Amino acid sequence: MNTTTTESLTLQEQGQQLSVLGAFANSEQFQMATQAAEMLASSSMVPAAYQNNPGSCFIAINTALRLRMDPLMVMQNLYVVHGTPSWSGKFAIALIQTCGKFTGIKFEERRAGERLVEMRLVATKKETGEECRGVWVTEEMAKKEKWLEKNGSKWATMPELMYRYRAAAFFARTECPEVLNGLSVEGEAEDIAGKSQPDIKPPLFKSREISGGDIVDAEKVADSPRLPVAAKIPGKSDAEIPPPHIRLMEALSCTEEELNAVFKKASGGKVDSWKKLSAAKLEDCLGNLGEMQAVLAEIQTQ
Repeated sequence: MNTTTTESLTLQEQGQQLSVLGAFANSEQFQMATQAAEMLASSSMVPAAYQNNPGSCFIAINTALRLRMDPLMVMQNLYVVHGTPSWSGKFAIALIQTCGKFTGIKFEERRAGERLVEMRLVATKKETGEECRGVWVTEEMAKKEKWLEKNGSKWATMPELMYRYRAAAFFARTECPEVLNGLSVEGEAEDIAGKSQPDIKPPLFKSREISGGDIVDAEKVADSPRLPVAAKIPGKSDAEIPPPHIRLMEALSCTEEELNAVFKKASGGKVDSWKKLSAAKLEDCLGNLGEMQAVLAEIQTQ
């Protein structure tokens, strides 16, 4: 066996070990991951929940190493629900699509008139051509498990998106559990257990409020691009930075009237103007633009 082949095998074995053990593969890898975690924790470009939190950054880096993914991608899609790390619903779909095991991935649905009542994910195995069918997620299931009753639930307002997330979670759980790396999909654990919106604590994820008591749905937060709260704009002093409501309108490309409509809809009518929110609340909204974009899109299509 020549030197090149021996080196290749060694690198392959190292890669396999890294996939299993991640940052714990060896002392050198552990040290590198620790240093990277400290660096990322000091950055304002990572999601707010990871800032000044090297421990959470280390967990994200370790997960990224095991899955051979970009750490920032993991950070944007990994959350802790009741102490359990969970993937966002959108990311679970992406994991299935990119795992390399399936082709022809699609969602099958059944309707009662215009109402969507059932959905499942179907895909074809590349190696055998066998069709894999996920578990049907049904309206009856959602009612019995009380998914529609949880505080802030989007099953009533965004059912098709919720069906897709849950169908992807069920498919991955039965057909390719390795792509989830043993983690749940966000919303899965608390919904199946019949729990209400989880009381999620730091370090990795916080329930967010737009107005008193109105908790934004966790799966919607999952799709949100996170920006640092009260981010500084390079080259500008505090006096030159536009107020948060102006930055919100610029980021969303909307008018003040549309911005107020977003707050009104998201808060269930309790907040009908940005003027009723503190500057801190508006800054927090800048960190969850994905949520507001989804609400704005819903308003604009009505």
